[in-house]
Amino acid sequence: MAHLPLLHVFQEHERDLRAFMAARLRCPFTAHDLAQELYLKVSALETRLEVNNARAYLFRMAANLVIDHQRREQRQAALLAEAESLLWGTTGGISPERQVMAQAELKDLIAAVELLPPATRRVFKRNRFDGRSQREIAEELGISQTAVEKHIRKALARLAAHRHGP
Repeated sequence: MAHLPLLHVFQEHERDLRAFMAARLRCPFTAHDLAQELYLKVSALETRLEVNNARAYLFRMAANLVIDHQRREQRQAALLAEAESLLWGTTGGISPERQVMAQAELKDLIAAVELLPPATRRVFKRNRFDGRSQREIAEELGISQTAVEKHIRKALARLAAHRHGP
């Protein structure tokens, strides 16, 4: 099977891949969506990828997609909980003064992000706001992972300098 196109191997095992993802996600609809995403990733790869075990490679890709999805869901849930607590005032033990300070810091941070150079801002937002991995961003933008890392470091350095002043 090492010399079959990866897309062909995907098509042979698509049902198993969807079942694998559905078992981990406990949601067949999300598994179906991720299977489509996996198909797109596989079809974007070279037609003949030299791997010893294409089936295992596909299942590893599927597992990584599940993990990435779960991480995005966790980040979104945390952001939603924080936004709801700020919106509805259910902040637990945080004082009103601290809430106002936190809101001001957040607005300042968002403004600072918008001042980043466009390429750095795009990479930073995809990583920190959208929860995309460095590898995903590199593939999406057609740049190296090293370039993605440099953009993130540059953004963090500028945001830290902005926060702590000149």
